[in-house]
Amino acid sequence: MSDHAVADPAATARARAVRLINDIAAQFPHVTVEEAATRIAAHVSWFWESRMLANLREALAQPDSGLDERAEAAARLLFAS
Repeated sequence: MSDHAVADPAATARARAVRLINDIAAQFPHVTVEEAATRIAAHVSWFWESRMLANLREALAQPDSGLDERAEAAARLLFAS
């Protein structure tokens, strides 16, 4: 057995979703948070698989999600209903 700690797969998946949506959010520094959130949410809803969305939803529920302001606004738009 390895001396390395085994990462929690759920935490790893959440972290990956956060990194991906933050990378998308980084493309919109030139627009308002609201406009960026709308564009990011559209992209994510169009291209992400349901498991990725589930990971994002779980990340959003964490107290320190690591989501960028624009990414968090987009996630809140996606899961508002």
